[in-house]
Amino acid sequence: MHLDALLTGQPSDVLTRTLELPRAERKALITELLAAFKDSSEFVEIEPNTYGARNPLKGQQAATALWAVLPAGDPLLRRLWIASPTILERVLQDRSLAERKTIALRMIGHQTAWEAIRRMILDGDLEPIRTPDYHAGWFRWAGRFGGKPLAERLRTEPEALTELWELLEIEGNGDASFAAFDKYVRDEDKWSTALLQLTATGEVDRTRLLDLTLDILARDFAAFRAQWFAALHEALTPTPDERAAAQTRYARLCGSSLPRTVSFAVKALSLVDKQGDLDDEIALQHLPAAAAGRGAATAKLALKLTTRITDRRPELTDLANEVFEAALTHEASDVRALATARLGITPDAPTTVDVADYPEPVPPPWEQRKTLTIPLDIPDTSAAVAEALSSLLADPDQADLLLATLDGVHRVAEDLKDALKPLVKRATKIAGEKHAAAVPKLIATLVLGLSGRDVAHPPRVDGWRRPLHHRVTALLEGTACPVSAATHRGGWLDPVVFVTRMLEHPEAPEDDVVDALLRLAPDTRPEALALATTLTGPHAETIRYALGGPAIGDTGWTALAAARARHPESSDPAATLRGNPGPPITWTAKVGPADYGITSLDVEQTPEPVVAPKTPWLGIRFDEPDRQWLGFTECHEAVSSPYDRDHLEAAVAGNLFYNDYEVGYPVEKATLPPFLDSPSIPGYPGTMLIATTLVLKRPTSAQLGTDAALTLLDRRMLGPRALGEALGVFGPQLVPTRLAPRLSVIANEHPIAILSTLDALLPKLEPAQRGLFALLELAADLVDRGAGTISAETKDWLAGFKGSSKAAKAASRLSR
Repeated sequence: MHLDALLTGQPSDVLTRTLELPRAERKALITELLAAFKDSSEFVEIEPNTYGARNPLKGQQAATALWAVLPAGDPLLRRLWIASPTILERVLQDRSLAERKTIALRMIGHQTAWEAIRRMILDGDLEPIRTPDYHAGWFRWAGRFGGKPLAERLRTEPEALTELWELLEIEGNGDASFAAFDKYVRDEDKWSTALLQLTATGEVDRTRLLDLTLDILARDFAAFRAQWFAALHEALTPTPDERAAAQTRYARLCGSSLPRTVSFAVKALSLVDKQGDLDDEIALQHLPAAAAGRGAATAKLALKLTTRITDRRPELTDLANEVFEAALTHEASDVRALATARLGITPDAPTTVDVADYPEPVPPPWEQRKTLTIPLDIPDTSAAVAEALSSLLADPDQADLLLATLDGVHRVAEDLKDALKPLVKRATKIAGEKHAAAVPKLIATLVLGLSGRDVAHPPRVDGWRRPLHHRVTALLEGTACPVSAATHRGGWLDPVVFVTRMLEHPEAPEDDVVDALLRLAPDTRPEALALATTLTGPHAETIRYALGGPAIGDTGWTALAAARARHPESSDPAATLRGNPGPPITWTAKVGPADYGITSLDVEQTPEPVVAPKTPWLGIRFDEPDRQWLGFTECHEAVSSPYDRDHLEAAVAGNLFYNDYEVGYPVEKATLPPFLDSPSIPGYPGTMLIATTLVLKRPTSAQLGTDAALTLLDRRMLGPRALGEALGVFGPQLVPTRLAPRLSVIANEHPIAILSTLDALLPKLEPAQRGLFALLELAADLVDRGAGTISAETKDWLAGFKGSSKAAKAASRLSR
């Protein structure tokens, strides 16, 4: 049959005609159908500023026909459009049993496929499937409300109440869980509401459901999902007899790793105790875990229950003392105080703190900084270059490795063709991606070009990518003159090495010279200037000026780069050329509302830069014919112009605060690792960055920030009070109960420093701020350990606490 005759009408008509064809004729149509599907589905500009598929109807028709002709194992099936569950069911009925299951396993996660597949399973036309995607289908089904309460729909759905027990055993993930589903729907559409209604009518066994909730809580599901089962258990309102019968299971839950489950268990045991049915020995055997665990309220309730038991049964005192002794290790001081009073003991004297000085260092002037600390390891054989490029294809965020590899490619370019053959397939895939990120595509282009493939050279662009594109193009054309190749990690270039290279290549291209000037380390500049006295060529005077030589009259692009190299702290390179670099840049930070009502952190410089950071790429501006999606580039921006580290740290701090969740680009790895690998005194943006990571929810950032703070405090490179001032910027946006444990980790090694940090931070917070007790208790503990005293300003601030709240009690301890 001709393709045009096949692909007409509705998808159901196309499927009918396709299924009528002999299998051999169907198979012969695969190539044409694939071409039709690809062409019709291509995303194009239909009219100005309006985008969509080239021919949506024909794409749907071709997809429907492909369902009937492609092999069951073809991965393309997962991407094909399905017109309706009926069409999928007809396709599956046309296949053998083995092929049906293969396709069903691939498609079970598709929204329109689940119902058709489940119907075939119930009819005996398909083997049962019990995969995570199948179970997730139940939540998609529940989400298609249809105007009826969920309980009523479960009653009418075949075998739903039978499969319900299997579904309840599954933790799920993402939106495919009971807790996540119920959070965003009306009461009548919630699973919990439906279960309560079905147990009330006897359609669901209430006793079995009560037992199942306790079984699930014993498995330590994720906290959010486990809490749904605890709430369901309480919503079923267990009778006194049911609670008494379940008390051993409640007691065992005291050892859960989830604080809310422990709280649930202790409250349940207290209810059993109040009704007079508690097995005291069983309770006391398990309460130590609750008394020592997280959560002061739960620990206090456990101690209160223990006290009631010992008051009525003194013979169990020894067993009860184990609960009180466990509470002595609790993080909350008031819990420890209750246990100490009950045991009648004198608390151990806190460990004394060794006296240590913590200065408030400031970054030295640029000319005194030491940046040439870790030399780049340049691959100098074809095998080493191939290995480095292979690593970059797998992880393109290795900015220092990319710089080293570009230098290595220049050294062994003639021997690379054969060595790169194993990388061609991977590079071709990356280069062929329609929306490949900028740096991976650049690396893939380099690999393909060096291996002899015909590739389009990178376009000329502006900004930090300009030198990278220039160098890759020069390597592919065989005209590379790598005078700007970095010599040390962080993108730095040894000035002596640069001048030596310029003596060999005095006519080096302007792009290379500007790139080198924006990498010049402050180290060894006097030696480089002495060496440059014999330098000739068009760039000689400019280079000598950048190194500290006489002023120049040029005001062009290269001269602006030289001015930036000579005075990196100036905000105006053009003014620097006129002999007036102006005052050094200073920084401030503020937290406040941004667009769409979202709170943002802005770290800003004064005076405002006359030109944008990562300048002066101020020469010819290039218009890209096809604007490229950049993807994650911060790691490469960090080494493109090392003078702009402050600007990048400020931008990353704002990015992390604005996007405080564990997805998206890991921007923290562009700026925090240098503090660990080559520790240096942070400027204001760096201190603000470290403070930001300590207040975030994002665990990877928090861990890197904690490690950076520990490393810099070890070397006395981070000012404790400067850190406290930076933390104070967050004000009401700061979550004390999140910050306190992180500061406590640092205080284990640097108690004096963290007390100083807290002394600077606390007066900047409102006494009514939620959770403030956590920081006050940490400060009081540090004072008790002998880490120092608090300032008069903090004592005046503490006077504002009244009453018997946890914060007021901690403030009273701290002010003594």
